[in-house]
Amino acid sequence: MYPFPLIEDGDFDIPSVYMTEDEGSRLAEHAGKRISLESRANRSPARGCNVIARKGANPNRRVVLFAHIDAKDGTPGAIDNATGVIVLLLLAELLADYSGNLGVEIVALNGEDYYSSPGEQQYLTINAGRFAEIILGINLDGVGYYRGNTAYSLYDCPPDIASSIHEVFSAHNDLVEGERWYQGDHGLFLMNQRPALALTSDRFTELWTEIAHTPKDSPEIVDTTRLVNVAVALRDLLLHLDQLLV
Repeated sequence: MYPFPLIEDGDFDIPSVYMTEDEGSRLAEHAGKRISLESRANRSPARGCNVIARKGANPNRRVVLFAHIDAKDGTPGAIDNATGVIVLLLLAELLADYSGNLGVEIVALNGEDYYSSPGEQQYLTINAGRFAEIILGINLDGVGYYRGNTAYSLYDCPPDIASSIHEVFSAHNDLVEGERWYQGDHGLFLMNQRPALALTSDRFTELWTEIAHTPKDSPEIVDTTRLVNVAVALRDLLLHLDQLLV
């Protein structure tokens, strides 16, 4: 169901309600008629922030890991995207003693699910002219769904990095290579000509058409073991890249 604005056609008046099948049938009866549409919306100013953590000796040669921290109003936002943030927190714990040569940047972005993606815009601003420092950008969105497997997809990765990803992830049974998708924060890396890796569920279509942005996106559909497995796989990948890219 979606919020529906006031629609008028002569004496026909539908109050602002949630669109239902019954309301859709009422509208269908007026097919072909001339209507006017008035959409009433308000913007409420608010303050937020991106949360960024860094490890490693070389921040000028780094892997960046994203997960957006916000969710749509009216949904618990478990898969979209509390689980991505949980993986970042688990990974931060796993890397507590990391002191390698590769820089690691862990970013909880704010605003992905709302107008104009302000968190992403801020990240672009503060990193203007510095994207060449990023050897790989990783986006987590939709991980941990209790059905299917965790799916990863690669974007413009050079052969050595692509080979490392496949080698490391092949040791984790519930990680499979999936189809590419572009409606996520890994687009920030792609628009700046940087290699990217995205992790989601291999039931991607089911998630984004039936669950995301609805009350169904609740903790009950999360397999927490899969979140741990993703965090461990990413830890293993970062350690592998640290040795590869010395």
